[in-house]
Amino acid sequence: MTLSTPMPQTNGVPAPGFAEPVHQAQLTFRAVLDAMARPTRPVTVPGITGPDGLTPAGAALLLTLCDDATPLWLDDRLRSCADEVATWLAFHTGTPIMDRPGKASFAVVSSPAALPELGSFAEGTDEAPHTSATVIVLDPVGTTGPAFTADGPGFQRPLDWAAPALPSDFADQWAGNHARFPRGVDLIIAGTETVVGLPRTTRLTARPGIRSIEEN
Repeated sequence: MTLSTPMPQTNGVPAPGFAEPVHQAQLTFRAVLDAMARPTRPVTVPGITGPDGLTPAGAALLLTLCDDATPLWLDDRLRSCADEVATWLAFHTGTPIMDRPGKASFAVVSSPAALPELGSFAEGTDEAPHTSATVIVLDPVGTTGPAFTADGPGFQRPLDWAAPALPSDFADQWAGNHARFPRGVDLIIAGTETVVGLPRTTRLTARPGIRSIEEN
């Protein structure tokens, strides 16, 4: 049984991709590297208008990170967007769409609250941690959820972070993900104009009542 979904058939023309593919992909990739090197701090991304369901920053990330060798998983809501997202990705990147999150190198979740169990994604192995998944969490309206203190590589000191509206058990899930290092998944939260990186190396401690994000 195949694990990937073939390119959907459509009578329409997919939404445009990058107007200047090389330049825009380079800018976006640098933004991703910066976000992962400076966890929890927003980094501006030159977003684009993609199909319904994707944020501008999320669309730019997918055009930059995906190709025919990077299997991708979309959550149910994105799969149900009249095949627009899958068709657009297939047209512009050739990325195979997987039926199960555990088989994907990248995964896209339609909102913070829709994030599945982190254990459902590929976590790599001790010998090959790079085979784990990166999960792109779309946050189109800038939701506000639990507050944490974040620390680890990339921090000169602990910083307060107001996370988006992630599932109620996210703190416990993330603690388990962090403890499995070097295995584990990485998150990128993609809003309209910014991305926030959350690599598996970041430690999060719950801070009830704190809502601010420290920018530097």
